[in-house]
Amino acid sequence: DTDLDIRAPEGEGPFPAVVLVHGGGWVGGSPELMGGLARFLADAGYLTVNTGYTLSNGIAGFPVAVDDVACAVRNAADHPDSDGTVTVVGHSAGAHLAALVALDTDVYGTECPLAEPVIPDRLVGLAGPYDVARIGPLIVPFFGVPPNEDPELWQAGNPLNQVANNPDLSSLIMHGEEDGLIDLSFATDFAEALSSAGSEAMVEVVEGARHNEMHHPDVVGDLIVTWLERD
Repeated sequence: DTDLDIRAPEGEGPFPAVVLVHGGGWVGGSPELMGGLARFLADAGYLTVNTGYTLSNGIAGFPVAVDDVACAVRNAADHPDSDGTVTVVGHSAGAHLAALVALDTDVYGTECPLAEPVIPDRLVGLAGPYDVARIGPLIVPFFGVPPNEDPELWQAGNPLNQVANNPDLSSLIMHGEEDGLIDLSFATDFAEALSSAGSEAMVEVVEGARHNEMHHPDVVGDLIVTWLERD
């Protein structure tokens, strides 16, 4: 289900757009998980597009789930209230998908009814696992095959290998201090790789935050808005 929940702020547009991508281990979750953050960002003046995507339940999620998110990005940029800029914000598995779309070079979303590719301006990763080689069995349903059977597929779906594709990208890689599920090194290694490839990336460790709190507006909302408004 790839329905889009779109919220426009009060007042006169156009507004910068934000696409939100939920977590759930690639096999579960729904846009409702990001609903609170979507409302918070809409109240802060952002056109929010909270997207679903094809879950890896009996069918491989790659590349269809990434295509779904890329199509949501196109819809966000094309919306009549949008100023054409897009930030993609993902939590956990959604941060992995968001990173692939943010580093996309016209690979994803080709079946989208909106033909024009859109490359996001910014990425906000929340508690994301960005190196699929380190995730192991958890992500096998997403690819549909283990890495030794199709190493090229796993390479293509690994954001850590795509860091040089969009040097204009600006990234905020956020991680909860008390995550417990995803190690902080996923965030620091990814940000370092982005920076080495010539794009701007910063890591923000959120004090006391657990993995499943990293999409709560009271935990991350102000930090995201401050970063988006810093220009």
